Formats: sequence, structure tokens, C-alpha cells
Amino acid sequence: MGRRGKILVSLAATAALLLAVFALWPREEQALCGGRSYPLGAVAGGAAPYIALSADGVSGEFLLDYGATRSSLSAAAFAGPEGSTRNAALSLAGVPAAPFVLRAYDMPLAPSGGQLGVIGTDILSRLAVQFSKRAAFIGAVACQPDALRAKGLVPISQRGFFSADPTLNDGHHPNIPVVFVSVGGVRAPAQIDTGYDDVIYTHSVDINQPLFDRLMESGVALDHAADINVATCEGAENRSVYRVADRPLAIETDKGAPIVRIDNFDLILKRANGCGGIAAMTTPAAQLGASFLELFRTVVFDPGGETVWLEKPGGGPIAGFGAAQGVSRETPF
Repeated sequence: MGRRGKILVSLAATAALLLAVFALWPREEQALCGGRSYPLGAVAGGAAPYIALSADGVSGEFLLDYGATRSSLSAAAFAGPEGSTRNAALSLAGVPAAPFVLRAYDMPLAPSGGQLGVIGTDILSRLAVQFSKRAAFIGAVACQPDALRAKGLVPISQRGFFSADPTLNDGHHPNIPVVFVSVGGVRAPAQIDTGYDDVIYTHSVDINQPLFDRLMESGVALDHAADINVATCEGAENRSVYRVADRPLAIETDKGAPIVRIDNFDLILKRANGCGGIAAMTTPAAQLGASFLELFRTVVFDPGGETVWLEKPGGGPIAGFGAAQGVSRETPF
């Protein structure tokens, strides 16, 4: 081979190496609907999303909680009796001020420096929010469905469940976004509770009594695996953990199209209590822990379009993770 041929081969090899390096380089996260970028934080070992904000000039970490319908501030950081309402200026894109309930945060998990507040769906339903690996993009902007489809995201209609105008919902569900889950042919809506940091059993799926009964009636074998202590609005509560052998959990659209299937997951029976939520519903319902955000990778909540968009993973089913040390937590509605 002549010198010219060797140079061409060398250039081709260098180009191939650069392409391989760039393919492995972390992609810059893009705002698919626009909005301001906020770095995402979490507690140690957790997945519930926190961002830094200020309220009435006080700065701290706020939980972005799609499982809570009322926003709140720490009663330890602001003057006023617990349970009272405070109108506060807010450094959140698209929402310069909002009413908050003062609450005592006594959950066992908290970010470094403590938790200053919770942003619930009374505020989040007014915003388009995108969760990516390292950032949340937030703003009072309109998402473009064609652009999201072009990026490979799959739409899940929220009609009846989650909307910028809660009066359009069916009246039987709180204004909380959902996906649809299916196990052994039994299907139910599942709330995306980003405030439920399921750190003991990753990929926890809380189910209510009607869904548990439906699974049993359908012949799905539920093996009692353990009991778990959960912090709720009424204090500690003991719940049973079940495993399903040889039956994957499918995450589906409202039309039943599968987005992802997962083999390793846990079903946790959530019996009725004074905190409301799925346990108080008379129809089958479920609730996903925050660890599912990592499974979904990119999630876009578009209440104005009454749609949740999920990135469809490639390469087949994604396995879950094993148990980790910690305490599960829930934020009440």
C-alpha cells in the first residue's frame, strides 16, 4: 500500500474512533417544550426530583410532587400556624406567586439542608415540565406534539385524569397524571407519584384493594414477599409486599399500546386510610414510585395538552433493581 493509501486508511480509522467517542459522550439535554432549566437533585439513594427555588426570599430545596394536589411550605421556615395558607412570591418560571399550605415535614428522608417546600399539581398543572437525567425544564409554554413524536416520545392521553383545567376531569380521580399498567391481562391506571421515593423496593407499584382483588380473581399468583413500614400523613403504616412470578409489568398508553415491560417489580397493597389517594377509590388503581422516572428516562408532563409523553426505551425489556437500604416515603395529597 502506498503512502497515500496509508494516510486515507489512517484518516478513516481516526474518523471512526471520533464517531465512537462522540456516541459515548453524554448528550446535551434539550428542552423539548422550552422553559427554564433547573438542575435536579435527590436524597441519597432516592429518585424523587428536587430543585432549588426561593419563596418570599427564602431559598431551599423544593420537591416536584405530581402525587400531591396542594403545594406547601415548611412550617419551620415560615411564620404562621401549621395548616394555614400563605401567599408567597416564587422563583419558579411561569408562576411568580402562589398560595401554599404550611406543613411540618417530618419525613425520614430529606435533601441536604432540609426541604423548604413541595410543588404540587395545583401549580404543576399550569406548567409544561420535562424531566431528563440531570435537569428539569419548566415553563408556562405549549408543547408541540409533532416535535415530541419526532424525538421518539410516546403520548399517553390524560383525559379524565390530569389537565390544566381540573374541571374537565371525570370527577372520580384527583388531578394527578397517570400511565396505564397491566399484569397478567389485568389493567389499571397508575398515578405517577414523583414524591413517593421508593428506596427500599425500587420499582414499587402500590395497588389498592380493588386491583388486588381483580388480580386474584384473574388467577395471577401473588406471593407475599415481605412487609414494609411506610411513612404516611397519619404516621407509620405496615403494608404487604407481593411478587408476581413469570408475569411482567407492562407500562402502556391509554389505548393499550405497550411502552416498556419490566420483569423485576414489587406490588405493595395500599389499604384505605385517612390520606385518601388510590386506597380510597372503589375501582382498580395503582401508583408508581419515583424510581420509574429513571426507567422512563425522559418524561414530559403537558397538562395544557392533557398528555404525558414518555421516551420509549430501545433494546427490549428493562430489568428492575434489587432491594436497597432506606425507608419508603409518601407525600399526602
